[in-house]
Amino acid sequence: MDFDQIHDRQQFGSVKWANQWDEFSPRVEGEDLLSLWTADMDFRAPEAVIARLREAADHGIYGYTRRDPRHYEIVQSWFARRHNWSPVLETLLPAPAIMPSVAAILRTFTKSGDGVIVQSPVYSPYFEVIQGNGRVLLTNRLRLQNNQYELDLEDFERLAASGAKAFLLCNPHNPAGRAWTQEELGALNDICERYGILVISDDIHCDIRLSDRPHIVFSCISDDAAEKSFICTAPTKTFNLAGVPSATISVANKKRRNELLVAMQASFMVNANFFGRLALEVAYSTGAPWLDQLTSYIASNIDLVCEFATEHLPGITPIRPDASFLVWLDARALDLKVGGIQKFFVNRAGVNLYDGRVYGPGGEGFIRLNVGCPRSLLLQGLERMSAALTISS
Repeated sequence: MDFDQIHDRQQFGSVKWANQWDEFSPRVEGEDLLSLWTADMDFRAPEAVIARLREAADHGIYGYTRRDPRHYEIVQSWFARRHNWSPVLETLLPAPAIMPSVAAILRTFTKSGDGVIVQSPVYSPYFEVIQGNGRVLLTNRLRLQNNQYELDLEDFERLAASGAKAFLLCNPHNPAGRAWTQEELGALNDICERYGILVISDDIHCDIRLSDRPHIVFSCISDDAAEKSFICTAPTKTFNLAGVPSATISVANKKRRNELLVAMQASFMVNANFFGRLALEVAYSTGAPWLDQLTSYIASNIDLVCEFATEHLPGITPIRPDASFLVWLDARALDLKVGGIQKFFVNRAGVNLYDGRVYGPGGEGFIRLNVGCPRSLLLQGLERMSAALTISS
């Protein structure tokens, strides 16, 4: 793969390069903006995926489609090979994408007014899916120690004891890219078991491995962890397929699995997307070499960010991720000084990054940088940021 090639994405309605999430949200305005914010990549999908989708497009009949048993065997095989997790086929349910799945799980197994725990700073749609569905957001703030996030288990147990019914786990963590260890997940599981809390685990960023920490699937912790958990997976971040989504939920508990399936059927969530199903199957079947090349390229981009920040971005400290193509930048030393670091870089550098405040308590003064782009664009963005800081100092 030539990950250095630059592609014009604006002609096909790219959210990232329109600097606007959807037609209902405000647009980030600025001249010649470099878009390094929302979490999709500027790389072509694996060629085998493209070829299969092109073949399907050329066929010209885009009717209702279904997933056959082989679809789930492909999912199982991918996770067995890459993450030492082989979910029983019968536990796997089809889903259109991860966040609709989270919404369906919350609506099925919690009631209006029930508390749901998240660990901030964290992926902002978690706040929307909890509060938008009438549940109460309970925020367990992570602790930043020595440039790495750690769990606050005492606070987590306080929230659990307050009557929480569910815990929405980001594994690996977004935005910091933290891969939770067996011991950490085990400690969370113990508390959830004690208080009867269900665990919804979002594992969408698990595949791009950047450190020697393996991805630990929550349901692998123990039998009781498996019984209480919903493991949500998708190839969309891994292979840059967000526009042709397809996802899978593993639910070990048979009663809950059947209840969730009924609820999803009632919301017409189980019909397969014609292209998304094919993209998942080909990506998981043949995409490992592409992913290995991508991971190496992303790792080099992260090295560039860390080295560049040390020399040319005073007041900004990157947190090196264990997984994903996102880098969480600690700019608290600059945030108040410049009147908001995200706006500063938009207005002074022409670089659009995600404002850490979006990620809830603990995100103030941080920015999230997407390094899933050609290195020349990343370097251009870093140089613009450096120039803006030099002028303002």
